[in-house]
Amino acid sequence: MTKTAKDRWVEIGSLIALLLGIVLGLLLPEISAHFSFVGRIFLLLLKVLILPIIIVSLFLAFAKMSSAAKLGSLGWRTVVYYFFSTCLAVIIGLILANIFIFSGGSSGHELIEGRESTDFVTRLLSDNIFQSLADGEILHIVIFTILFGLAFVNVQHDTKHQLTNLAEVSFEVLMRMIHWVLLLAPLGILSLVWSTIGDMDMSDFSQLGKFFLATAIAALVHALISLPLLGRFLGRFDAWSYFLRVKQALIISLATASSAATLPISTKVVEDDGVSEEVSRFVLPLGATLNMDGSALYQALLTMLFVNLAGMDITLGQQILVFVFIVLSSAGTAGVPSGGIVMMTMVIELLGIPNGEYYLGLYILVDRFWDYPITSINVWSDLVGAKTVDQWLNRSYEET
Repeated sequence: MTKTAKDRWVEIGSLIALLLGIVLGLLLPEISAHFSFVGRIFLLLLKVLILPIIIVSLFLAFAKMSSAAKLGSLGWRTVVYYFFSTCLAVIIGLILANIFIFSGGSSGHELIEGRESTDFVTRLLSDNIFQSLADGEILHIVIFTILFGLAFVNVQHDTKHQLTNLAEVSFEVLMRMIHWVLLLAPLGILSLVWSTIGDMDMSDFSQLGKFFLATAIAALVHALISLPLLGRFLGRFDAWSYFLRVKQALIISLATASSAATLPISTKVVEDDGVSEEVSRFVLPLGATLNMDGSALYQALLTMLFVNLAGMDITLGQQILVFVFIVLSSAGTAGVPSGGIVMMTMVIELLGIPNGEYYLGLYILVDRFWDYPITSINVWSDLVGAKTVDQWLNRSYEET
């Protein structure tokens, strides 16, 4: 995917805005309040696009899965691998967050204020989807869209492509709107980071240190233990020696922080290692658009960091809701520009975390550092997935 002049302006401008926001936050924290409305505008423009993005992007993910269904054994094996890798990533993120970051609420705020009496099932399922849309119940909409997508995959109708075409056009329209919003990103980032640094106290800095440690350990555990174990149990190959053979793609991903830009190199190195073209040219493009388990791990840790900094309490059941939401939503936001910002805005909205502008600014602050290694984990998962599915398929062919 080539970058336009506007994309480069957003990227360079955002980096300058980030650095300037840090400097102004340290030197002129008291003035940030006069500029904070820009960050609120940026956040509101992102929020208004959340529900349409969830509905359209998740539906299109399942529309793509309809081709996976037609591909039979290749399709369902790919889906199984990506589902388990994402689940493992979020579980690791939540476990490390509970060990290093989360220490329990301290300010008396309750998570998801006003909804504590609602049971687990009704948090997941809606009895009126239109009411859920009006109330912004993100988890209801995610579940409904997934059920709708599954039904769509199993419907045989000559005109079903018309609905897919409508969704694709709607997605293009939403992408254009997001690009417009992102043109304001440098100003929005400047405002958010300036306000965040200005409001931050020393206890927040100590929590950030714990977050960095937890994220580093979680990333290493997922990359070096859980993904190789998936490769061993499902694909029955040695992921360590495989890592050395495909390291070129990982180096490119670490340098570019882009799964899409790394895709041609990923395809070449896995095919050079013996993965069939049929598998590599299905699994890798699908992974680049649907599989973001490194990002899912990172978002689980960030969610717990925000909850802890807000002094809120979160029960095991609510952590399960976070797990379900991140697993189900990661595919829907993977192909969205600045999908991380969109995803974290969704999480803040889902949990009802107060002062959302502060925490979105904090996300922007730490994401500049973690974007590169987290992208490399996404790519490593795709590379392991291609080899795993290829070996799994070959073994099934031999057994039959």
